[in-house]
Amino acid sequence: MLIRDKYMDRSTKYFTKYALASPVFMWTIVAVGAVTLWLSIPIGNAFVRTSWAVILFFDGLLNWIYVYGITLRIHPNIVRSVAGVTTLVTEGSYAVVRHPLYVSDIILAWSVFIWFPTYTVLAVVLWLTVVLLFWSNLEEWMLEEKFLDEYRLYKQKVPRFIPRLRPLSK
Repeated sequence: MLIRDKYMDRSTKYFTKYALASPVFMWTIVAVGAVTLWLSIPIGNAFVRTSWAVILFFDGLLNWIYVYGITLRIHPNIVRSVAGVTTLVTEGSYAVVRHPLYVSDIILAWSVFIWFPTYTVLAVVLWLTVVLLFWSNLEEWMLEEKFLDEYRLYKQKVPRFIPRLRPLSK
């Protein structure tokens, strides 16, 4: 136990932890990394773009719009942070995967790479993917701490990123 923890009350510690895990902080890390990569990696084509790139890009974009629309309608506070979540949402897109917004962000990012297949865009998309995977771990830890057994049971039933093709047997 750190000395400063001894003197901080429980609400201050949770506020600090949740503030550090805010989406604004996460997207700042993504943006700083993306700009750094964009400026440091030479642009060169990773592969030749085909006509499928148009279809895949717009499919990814429509997926992103759809998931964000559905998710925000179910739980408008979800884009804030774990601190803004007062009840565990397990319906709608959250009944399919635990992190539908991150999944749609990653799909959109890889769709952009298919549309603009350069090494620079690849590096930025990889950076975004790694940050979102890390952030999902952080959020899982905080949600489990906040909702205890309710979240643990939810984790057992609902996959993190990739939906199950068949439901779990009862």
